[in-house]
Amino acid sequence: MMLTGTSDVVRIVTTTSANVDVSANWIDKTSTSVTPGRTITNISSATTTTIVGSPASSTQRSVSSFKVVNKHASTSNVVTVEHYDGTNSAQCWKGTLAAGESLSYNGRSFEVFDAAGRPVQNYAGPVDVQSFTTPGAATWTKPTNFNAKFVKVVCYGGGGGGGGGASQTGAVVRTGGCGGGGGARVEAVYLASSLGSTESITVGAAGVAGTGGASGADGTAGGAGGNSTFSSGLNLLTAFGGGGGAFGDNAATASAGGAGGGSVTAGGTGTTSAAAGGLPGAAATPVGGGGANSLATAGTPVTAEFGGGAGGGHTNVPANGIGGASMFGGCGGGCGGGATVTPAVVNATAGGGHTNTAGQGGAAGTSGATPTAGTAGSDGNMNAGGLGGGGGGGTITANTNGAAGGNGGARGGGGGGGGVGSNTGTGGNGGTGGAGAVYVITY
Repeated sequence: MMLTGTSDVVRIVTTTSANVDVSANWIDKTSTSVTPGRTITNISSATTTTIVGSPASSTQRSVSSFKVVNKHASTSNVVTVEHYDGTNSAQCWKGTLAAGESLSYNGRSFEVFDAAGRPVQNYAGPVDVQSFTTPGAATWTKPTNFNAKFVKVVCYGGGGGGGGGASQTGAVVRTGGCGGGGGARVEAVYLASSLGSTESITVGAAGVAGTGGASGADGTAGGAGGNSTFSSGLNLLTAFGGGGGAFGDNAATASAGGAGGGSVTAGGTGTTSAAAGGLPGAAATPVGGGGANSLATAGTPVTAEFGGGAGGGHTNVPANGIGGASMFGGCGGGCGGGATVTPAVVNATAGGGHTNTAGQGGAAGTSGATPTAGTAGSDGNMNAGGLGGGGGGGTITANTNGAAGGNGGARGGGGGGGGVGSNTGTGGNGGTGGAGAVYVITY
């Protein structure tokens, strides 16, 4: 950066009172001499400050370097570097310096460093993001308005639907529907040149909800979530859907939630036995893309990583299990409220979330004389899948319907199971699973 006129300066504009220190260096050149110079400037207000002054007449001032440091402990400062000739100003750099960050100019280019002195990597190239969230077939088109180098693809399988609750008269065990399993999350990065100008996409459908049983009848099982895919050739990437939750019945039997989908196979649908999580790996201790096994007990399913979490199941008492967690995939739905032979109500359980503790998703509905529906799981996004829906509340009050399970969050959350009904009341319907999604980021 050259200053050649007696009005030329380098100045910075600050936008907050965060303390900014500036150290600048230059070299003055005349026909007979070369003289170095420097300044140190302290700024503590939102203002415009000259950091390199004008050269003398018949002198060229070459700015060799300067450093701008935001010394404040917590406040950011938007800083603009300008070359100003007394009339016109040219913006040379503008950006936000977080607390502790610094801007360095080396005579040719600018670079930002974090508080530890490490370069801050800011990719400023063009990026194209295409989101596909409607179930069914779609087509991705490679952008042509810039020279694409890489393509990142993120897929979520659909979440399984929750099972419907049973309904019965008399002193018999009645069970709520079990929660649906979550869909898997898979991702891959491709060379843009290895992909076609278009690629086929399938967005996995949401698992359908099981229906509650009429008086004296069992409910129906929830449906499995669909698989989401990118490409139909050698670049095929698939996120498999979660299994549906087992139906609530009028018998002292244990039943399982749907298992989590994996990156190789789908999660199994719950029955009176535990359902197997989608491969690869050991689904009892899932890591990577493995989906979690479901349980036909009141236990808590293990936490999955990128595979789907398992839906909550129940014992033959019944005693209800909680919806399983997944760190990044879709999470399992909670189990619907049931009733013991006494009879006494058994509370519904919550859906799974993205922590290592199960039951952090949609809230369970309340059980009793006026049962309430489970809460829907929150929708996921490009970074993590949908949460599981909460199980619906159950009842032993004559001629009262059980409540519905909450829907699974979009991006693969499992639906919650429906609660039990009593006498002429019907069991609650399960919650619908969350639909899958495909995101394609080109850069």
